[in-house]
Amino acid sequence: MILHILTKAPGSSAALQMQQAVAGQDSVVLIEEAVTAALDPTWKAWQQCQSRIYLLSEDLLARGLATIAVDNQLPTLEMGGFISLTEKYEKSVTWY
Repeated sequence: MILHILTKAPGSSAALQMQQAVAGQDSVVLIEEAVTAALDPTWKAWQQCQSRIYLLSEDLLARGLATIAVDNQLPTLEMGGFISLTEKYEKSVTWY
């Protein structure tokens, strides 16, 4: 089980590589520019990871995307939840 942390936009090479690497028990947290995935609820990773992919609330707020994430019913978590996930997974990979 790996926690994948994506920092780049959904169309980036880092996002494509991350999608190829994610396995069945892995989870994904979208931070920094990756939260722009809220603008595209049809992004392939939403279906690929389903209930195991999250947007970091603080980065959504900083980019004015929090309402869009709520309107599209996309899963979010605050910094405390992010920290809890890092404690749950033995390994993490950050995609830049």
